[in-house]
Amino acid sequence: MSSTNTKPAKPGRQDYLDNLRSFALLLGLAFHVAIVYAAVIIYPLRNQDRSIAFDVFGEWVHIFRMPLFFVLSGYFTERTFLSKTLSEFLRLRGLRIILPLIPGIILFAPMQYYVNALQEGYTGNYFRFLWEEFLLKNPAPSHLWFILYLAMYTGVYLVTRPIFLRIRTWILPISRYGGENANEHPTRKWEFLLIVGIWSTIWTCCINYFFLKDEKYFNIEPVQFFYDLSFFVSGTFLLGRESILLKGKTDAVDISILGLLAVAFFFVFFKISEIDPYWSYFGYAGIGIRILHIFLKCLGGWIWISFFIRLFQIFFHESNSLSKYLRESSLPVYLIHHPISLGIGFLVVETGLSIWTKFFLHLFLVYTATFGVYHFIIRGSNFWLTILGNRGLSWTGKGKGAA
Repeated sequence: MSSTNTKPAKPGRQDYLDNLRSFALLLGLAFHVAIVYAAVIIYPLRNQDRSIAFDVFGEWVHIFRMPLFFVLSGYFTERTFLSKTLSEFLRLRGLRIILPLIPGIILFAPMQYYVNALQEGYTGNYFRFLWEEFLLKNPAPSHLWFILYLAMYTGVYLVTRPIFLRIRTWILPISRYGGENANEHPTRKWEFLLIVGIWSTIWTCCINYFFLKDEKYFNIEPVQFFYDLSFFVSGTFLLGRESILLKGKTDAVDISILGLLAVAFFFVFFKISEIDPYWSYFGYAGIGIRILHIFLKCLGGWIWISFFIRLFQIFFHESNSLSKYLRESSLPVYLIHHPISLGIGFLVVETGLSIWTKFFLHLFLVYTATFGVYHFIIRGSNFWLTILGNRGLSWTGKGKGAA
């Protein structure tokens, strides 16, 4: 029997990956606060006084946060698929992805568009806007776009899995990148990063040649969709090859080299973004410049992903009461934070405080208010936990199932 059809052995729980996924989700709160005060990044709510420092922070978060999330999602999707029946797999994906998507769009997405409408002169109240302008005309996912994409990626995965298994065998042969000892060969880690960096670059360049960034069709941005899909598919490739990225030996020297490379790639990427703004058409500053731009974005993202995995593997690998709490709260907190952040921000930006005082006040209030809602309202409710996709709460409320 082919090794691709063999169910994986159940490994011990990799707590640092769960902790890292929580970090990636919760970092999104800081990102949405920061871009209110960014000079270049466009956002529905904008402070009058803005600073490029928040653009740097926003671009830094963007280069690795969602790619990291999709890599981990792809890996756990493949692992779950091989350890469950098809009906069990679809049920778990439905509870985790589809179920929170629909109420999430109705309850938590409209605030972004309402704030934007207010700034453009809309005079109606929120509930009128929700019905007449949002639900009847254009229900859009706002910050929940990643759940919509995950739902679509699951469908793509089920249809194309046999094809990608062949590609995985070709570009990442198990004989070279599999097993427990692959990480002990220093060059293989860098080979892997280069391979997946080129893989993501090819996907992104091909789609960007035909579509502009931020161009949308039925609330789907083709460039963003295929860019993130390349990371999701790469995550599915990692089963049986965990030691090359997700596990394996690491030390302070390894992390330091990865960190220095990650900072260097981001610095060059940010500079080239000023020459060749990503929203411009392919070839705006020359086709070679755009390809280099995308390559730095993709490979830089992979290096940051590797850096954070190794960092969490050494320093945040334990499971304790705090990490368990953050693991359970991260998805519900992320789902509900956006309207809270916009509401608080709408009040904060109207004050006469300095930009940095506004930012830190805004940030503190968002984390405090969002975790307060989770802790006192959502945490003890099986209904809300299930609706918000806090994975695997069964319909009978008997507890949490496997991922």
